[in-house]
Amino acid sequence: MKLAVLNRTLLALASSLIIPGLDAADAASQSSPRTLAKTVADAVLRDFPVPPSFNWGEGVLLTGIMRAHQLTGDNRYMNFVRGFANHWAERGIDSLLRKRGYCGHWGPGFPMLMLYETTRDKRHLALADQVLDFMLHKAERTKDRGLSHFNGKPQLWVDTLDMCCPVFSHASRIKCQPELQAEAVRQMEVFARHLQDPTTGLFYHMYDEASAERTPAFWARGNGWVVMSFTEVLKHEKADSPSRARLVEKFQKLLASIVPLQDGASGLWRTVLDAPDTYLETSASAMFLYGLAECRRLKLIEVPHTDTMRKAWAGLATQVDAQGRVIGVSAGTGPSDKSKYAAVPQGTHTWGTGAFLLAACAYVDCER
Repeated sequence: MKLAVLNRTLLALASSLIIPGLDAADAASQSSPRTLAKTVADAVLRDFPVPPSFNWGEGVLLTGIMRAHQLTGDNRYMNFVRGFANHWAERGIDSLLRKRGYCGHWGPGFPMLMLYETTRDKRHLALADQVLDFMLHKAERTKDRGLSHFNGKPQLWVDTLDMCCPVFSHASRIKCQPELQAEAVRQMEVFARHLQDPTTGLFYHMYDEASAERTPAFWARGNGWVVMSFTEVLKHEKADSPSRARLVEKFQKLLASIVPLQDGASGLWRTVLDAPDTYLETSASAMFLYGLAECRRLKLIEVPHTDTMRKAWAGLATQVDAQGRVIGVSAGTGPSDKSKYAAVPQGTHTWGTGAFLLAACAYVDCER
């Protein structure tokens, strides 16, 4: 009888530490990355009965859903992305791309490439091709050819890297056009030249060409965008290329600073990386885990951070509520300083949900 009571107590405690609202008996299994990926992906299908916007957060979300399809083989997930693609192929994205030249409308090009590799439907490739054409020929650039965040004000934002580099890099492989991979590498190097701190290896949020000034704080999700961009570009860079060696050096310096800043108690990272008085943030933590797990799985760089990944997953597993929604994600964030980053509200957002799915799926795959 005492043992039974003890077991019930331990199960109840486990449930309270994992996901609010779960039955105690299901707590252990529900914390697995495969199970939680499915829980979160199912919630996305429920919460988005009609195709969402062709925008940056939705691009991350759809990429995560495609990765969930690859992990589980559940065609409902692919069909969700297919419905999005068919909707926007019919509606058209040209006016979106031309509006302010905003890079947020480039991000969905990546999941469109992933979808095309599954469906071989040329309408899906055509959407990615439109994004590629705009980035290559119509987007505003800085003097050293870095892609500006939007037209009218040449600025380099770290967000832009993840809107363009995965599209360039994966399209290079699919279309057998090495010049697209070269463009991805160019963007990584231009952005690093202006935004990577030479001492810590961390990235600042924004560089303004007119003033030659950059924002002062190390925003966590901004560094998450960079981690994911390095990861996707390195997947398609030749092992013996000089460019690869340069990228790996920059990436390893970045990770060498990110890893020690992980919060020991929660396994997550703060929204301003080196400011322990700012809140823990889900999307950046998921992006970091995704990069570490994916790099280990594909042997892109040496990743000795097993304990870091384990703690990160344990922390992320607590950030799914009883409805399957990813919580603790900072809202849309412009370039700022520490106090303003710390004041951005948290909630459930498409980019955080997508990053969570990518992290969970990559963590499963790297542990196989």
